[in-house]
Amino acid sequence: MGSSDNTGYGLNHLMVKAKYSFYSAVVFFLFANPETYRILQQVFGQFITFIYSNGMPTITGVFINTGLFFLTMLGLMFIPNL
Repeated sequence: MGSSDNTGYGLNHLMVKAKYSFYSAVVFFLFANPETYRILQQVFGQFITFIYSNGMPTITGVFINTGLFFLTMLGLMFIPNL
C-alpha cells in the first residue's frame, strides 16, 4: 500500500484543492459580478459592448469575461507559494 500522500486524499492535497477552490470562487465572483460588467463597459465601451442598456450582459461580454476568468486562474496557478 502506498502512502496517503500519494493517493490524492492526504491533508496536503486537500489543502491545495481547497486553496484553488477558494481562489476560483473569489475570481468567479469578481468576473460574474454585474458591477464588473459596468466597469468594463465604462472603460472599453467605445470598442466592445459588454452590457445592454437594461444592464444585462451581452454574449460578447460573457465570452470576454470568461476569457479573463480563465487567464486569471491560469496566472494564479503559475504564481509560486500563493
